Amino acid sequence: MIIRGGTFGPVATNTYVVADAPGGQAMIIDPAAGSELWVRDTLTRLELTAVRVLDTHGHWDHIVENHVWAAKGLPVWVSSGDADWLAAPAPFNPALFGNPPPTPGVAPERLLDEGDIVELGALRFQMLATPGHSPGCMVAYEASQGRAIVGDLVFAQGIGRTDFPRSDPHAMVNSLERIFRDIPSETVIYPGHGPWDVTLGSAEPYARMFL
Repeated sequence: MIIRGGTFGPVATNTYVVADAPGGQAMIIDPAAGSELWVRDTLTRLELTAVRVLDTHGHWDHIVENHVWAAKGLPVWVSSGDADWLAAPAPFNPALFGNPPPTPGVAPERLLDEGDIVELGALRFQMLATPGHSPGCMVAYEASQGRAIVGDLVFAQGIGRTDFPRSDPHAMVNSLERIFRDIPSETVIYPGHGPWDVTLGSAEPYARMFL
């Protein structure tokens, strides 16, 4: 399994390229502002064929370059809970993003829900609904590889904010308790912001400071 990450845009959002093996199929995860050239270079260096974009949730900083890849024919997949944000991406908090220009929207080709399986070559990601930061936040968990793409649910030393429109602090607590219960602590996580390639167990004590 291959996971490559880069950090882009006004709030340092992590974009990932995930693949089963060199020369295989790849997903682009959360295409942030300014990530296109890096993604293209990563795909070329590893001789990967991108087959889709997967958004962990619908906040502007994670979906701003969806339209770049949709224009190249890649389908965009996202949780059903955040699908409406993809049609008309806009900063839900202009002060946070510095009033960026309007962003072209896309129509997602698949809406994901709890328990769906996303296949990528030999990989099988189980989609876990983890609302709180947004209604449609999801974790993509590949149990056989011990890897989880966690979006803005949990970071190496913190958790996602719950003071945005449509955030839900109580749902966030439930989602965090769920992953700490259901996902092994040695699982390596890839958050939407901050360091990646850390274990869920090492992140848990920091997250619990907010519970």
